[in-house]
Formats: sequence, C-alpha cells, structure tokens
Amino acid sequence: MSENVKNTETQNTAPSKGKRVVKAIFNTIINILIVLVLVVSLLIAVMALTSKSSGISTIFGYTIQPIQSDSMKGGSPDGYKGGDFEKGDLMIAKSTNFDSSASYEKGDIVTFVSKDESGNKMLIVHRIVDVITNDAGTKLYQTQGDNRETSPVPDQTAKEYFLHPMNIGSVYYTANYEGKILKGWGNVLDFLQSQKGFFLVVLLPMIIFFMYALIRVVLSAAGYKKAKADEEKEEAVKKAVAAALAADDTAVQPKAVESEQTAAPSGMSAEELEQFRQFQEFQKMQKAQQQSEQTAVDTKPDTKTE
Repeated sequence: MSENVKNTETQNTAPSKGKRVVKAIFNTIINILIVLVLVVSLLIAVMALTSKSSGISTIFGYTIQPIQSDSMKGGSPDGYKGGDFEKGDLMIAKSTNFDSSASYEKGDIVTFVSKDESGNKMLIVHRIVDVITNDAGTKLYQTQGDNRETSPVPDQTAKEYFLHPMNIGSVYYTANYEGKILKGWGNVLDFLQSQKGFFLVVLLPMIIFFMYALIRVVLSAAGYKKAKADEEKEEAVKKAVAAALAADDTAVQPKAVESEQTAAPSGMSAEELEQFRQFQEFQKMQKAQQQSEQTAVDTKPDTKTE
C-alpha cells in the first residue's frame, strides 16, 4: 500500500509543479504586456497634452516627433552635417521652449510648425540657410530642406518667410549637439496616435487585461472553495482512519471487523474510498501477522535446564 501511495503522490506532484511553472511564466508575460501598454498610453497622453498649444510635444526637455516629409532626405548638398533622414523616421531633438532670445547659426537643423495647403498644422524640419538682422536687432532665420527636389530655393528677399527665434520649437543639429533618428519608428508613432492604432494597441489590450483579471478573481474564489471542500474531506478521512485504529485496538470479532471494513465515511470520492480500503487491508494484514507471531510464541515448548 505504501508504494502505491508514493507512486500516486509522485504522479500528482510532477504535473502540479509543471502547471505552476507554466502559470508563473504566463502571468509574468501578462504583467510585462500590461506595463508596456500603460507606458505607451502614458507616452501618447503626455505627447497629446504638450502638443495642444504649440504643435510640438515635449517630454523631459526633448521632443519626439515623426518626420512628415522627405525634405531632408539625401543630406546637405552644401556639405553641412547632421541631415539625411526621411518621411516615416522618428526624430528625438532638444526642445527650445520657443525661446525668443535663443541664437542659431547657419547650418543648424531646427523644427517649427507651419500649415499645409489645407490649413492644417504641419511640423517642418529644415536647415537654416540664411541669417539676417531686423531693424530691432533681432536675428531672423531662413530655412530650407536639404532635398532640393522637394525644397526649392527660398526667396532671399521675402522677409516674411524668415523665422523669429520664438517660432522655433526644437533643435536637432548644431555645432555642439546632434539628436537621434530612429528609422521607421515615425510610422509606428503616427499609427499609435491615430484612432485605429490607439484602439488596437491601447484600448483593446486594456479591455482584454481587465477581463483576464476578472476571470482570475473568479477562478481564485472557486479554487478557494474547492480547497476548503478538499480540506473538509481530508479531515473526514483522518477521523475515519482514527476510528478504524481505535476499533482494531479493541480486538473485535472478525464479523465486526468485516462490518467495519465496509463502513466508510460519507462524502468520500472513489479514489479516497479506495485508499481507505487499502489502509484497512493493510491494518488487517498487520493484525494477522501480530496474531501469528503471538501464537508462535504461545505454542513454543518450554525447555528445561539441568
């Protein structure tokens, strides 16, 4: 009986450990995904809030902005450094906070907000190609894209096309600083900021995670009830075993023993009932062996010593 019990315990323990490992890995993955979704949600929310007034989002002193045209593709034909990026890339630049007292140089790459043909706001990334000083002594900056096919030479005499420092929202390249370009990630950010992308990547996973958490709570409650019921059954089995041992100590008649073996506590499963019967058989064999040994001692002839 003891070997059978050990084999049963081994078979039950191995799957339970495997299930616990798989469950732990699954829960870890779910928790990581939840954190990622929350981070993306927070990032999009911050960018949306900080870009409402100026059109350029700022996070911890830096701007994260998708490149929306190919005006800087190919690099500078004049030998300036720091360019060569295209539509769909993601630019990380240093925010200027539209500082009206800031000073820039020819060849710097800056960003500013303009309007397209439909009147919608559009973020422009261009290089400063000319610097002039107005009558008030303020420097004004004329910009142009490095890609001459999409960025024609500006009119050098049209002062209305020159930028005031307070119009420049961030700077990507200067003699002392160069930002970062993440190839292709601008398309990803544009998708996340769209209604469809926000729903698929943020809202839908959050709804799924909420439902998953709710199911886990329900399953935990059901598991607690089951564990409580199993504990009560185990207590009933222990009490039945204790009663069986007490009955064996009273040395009842075989008929009474047979009656005792057939009596099992109510509410036991088939497996628990089988274990209970095996235990009774073991007790019966042990008792028979003890009686046999006792009989052998009683019938052993006395030997006399002279």
